Amino acid sequence: MKEMDVSLQLWSIKEEVKEDFAHALELTEKAGYQGVEFAGYHGKTPEELKELLARYHLKSISTHTALDRLRGSFDEEIDYAKKLGHKMIVCPWSECKTEEGAIEDARFLESCAQKAARDGIIIGYHNHAQEFKRFNGQYAMDILLENMPSVQYEPDVFWIAYAGVDPLVYIKPLASAGRVCAIHAKELAREGTENVYIGQGKIDFAGLAALCPPSKYCYIVEQEEFSTDHFDGISKSCQGLRALISG
Repeated sequence: MKEMDVSLQLWSIKEEVKEDFAHALELTEKAGYQGVEFAGYHGKTPEELKELLARYHLKSISTHTALDRLRGSFDEEIDYAKKLGHKMIVCPWSECKTEEGAIEDARFLESCAQKAARDGIIIGYHNHAQEFKRFNGQYAMDILLENMPSVQYEPDVFWIAYAGVDPLVYIKPLASAGRVCAIHAKELAREGTENVYIGQGKIDFAGLAALCPPSKYCYIVEQEEFSTDHFDGISKSCQGLRALISG
């Protein structure tokens, strides 16, 4: 049986990417990944990146693109997506300081999603913890989603759990409604708030895979904290995710 494809959010090894993009992608392949989610292009052209991806047998799955970048360079982001082959452009942050601010950001992302759809590209949104504060009893995340119906959701299970919410309970109705585009696989320690390697924490990845099968959803590992060197850490989380989902 073919192993499930797993991608790496390149923010996990941002220092390596900044120093030597080619070496970072080589490490990604050696660690067992089949794809990447970009976190900036660091001055590389789409053609240069496409050559590097081919060299290391990696696919471009998605990219994280800030609101300001979407406001100022939307067409360039679409061009990168078309040339690199990824079908998702994901916004990774809204401050959600106020309900009005969340609605404003959501409406802008909705306009982006409608434009991107003309090129067959999905606009997504990735949460942190602030989206799970409440305004008038409603999660900011729900307010965002209600005001951007064309935008897909890339849930980060670490941050959902960090906020005190059960990731599977929160994701289930959204997956059933077709709002989930990919899964950010990131582990929360059994005690405390540390981002540990997948398999060493308390996230129910087997249950998540039953809810969102890897055959239908991209699983993207993000590792922000390391107890060993970066290569060892991203390798362990890749192996841990596969063991939990296939076991």
